[in-house]
Amino acid sequence: MLFSTFTLDKTMLFYKGGEFISNQHWQHKKMFHQGDYEIIICIKGPIYLEIEQQQVILQAHDVLAIPPFTHFGGFRKSDDPVDFYWFHFFSQFKEKIFTSTATELIDHMQSTKDTHQKIALPQHFTLENDQQILILVHQMLSINNQLSYIDERDYLTSTLLIYLFKEFLSQNQTDERSKINYIKEWIRVNISATLSVAEISTHVHLNPDYLTRLFKKYTGMTTLQYLNHLKIEVASLLLIRTEMSIKQIATAAYFTDPKVFAHKFKATTNLSPTDYRKSYRLVHQNNPHIDPQIPIPKRIEDILDYIPENGDLPDDDAHTKRSTQ
Repeated sequence: MLFSTFTLDKTMLFYKGGEFISNQHWQHKKMFHQGDYEIIICIKGPIYLEIEQQQVILQAHDVLAIPPFTHFGGFRKSDDPVDFYWFHFFSQFKEKIFTSTATELIDHMQSTKDTHQKIALPQHFTLENDQQILILVHQMLSINNQLSYIDERDYLTSTLLIYLFKEFLSQNQTDERSKINYIKEWIRVNISATLSVAEISTHVHLNPDYLTRLFKKYTGMTTLQYLNHLKIEVASLLLIRTEMSIKQIATAAYFTDPKVFAHKFKATTNLSPTDYRKSYRLVHQNNPHIDPQIPIPKRIEDILDYIPENGDLPDDDAHTKRSTQ
């Protein structure tokens, strides 16, 4: 499995991004990244991509991390509708690309004392639960930055990488963590307005008090708080990705009373459902073309020592630099 490191001592530098939607026969154009990483999060697939002559098929919930100095593009058209988020960013450090297994990576990160704060993501993996991540990436892409000296999207890009890393790790843990992940998934699948701690504990064969303590230890929330957290996530996603009414969303998010829903939503997000929808609805969408060639912002050029022209095909010297990343 191919991994890329990301050093978090400084923020990632957000470059560009959006949501791509196509209902027609579509194939990704051929591209080359000379200094930037790209993350693709698939909403609807399949999407047929080829990275350095290696074919990858993305389905819903799949994540693809494309490193710099990499040729990639589509190898066939998608017959079905496709929908995915995409965003490019730069690291402020010289990162590494390496081959490992998930187990070896976890063991190494737990045993190594590094002076830098680092995470690593595989080139291709699947999210078991992507709701929170989709909300975060949508929020990041909907920001209309108005501060010249700071860009929120840099911090949200770093946060998103951390969330992706945590999700990948959670899928490769054992013992108590695996038990918690199973319980979380069972709650997500069986979520309802009437789901209780007693019902959850009966299904997973645990004492209710022990279940609550275990949950608190690994999630920082009680079982009921996590249940409410999931419902708010469902509502948040529906608010930014559908035209459903607030009342319809309250029902779809398993709240029996729209007023209770509005109260809990505002208590959790500090915004009313209506204000939340207004704040995070506008995301750049490019259709039918993908990944427009835009100049690299001056704020990024001023921070990084070397940034080649994005998207240009490399000469021999540029291509050899991929091995040093």
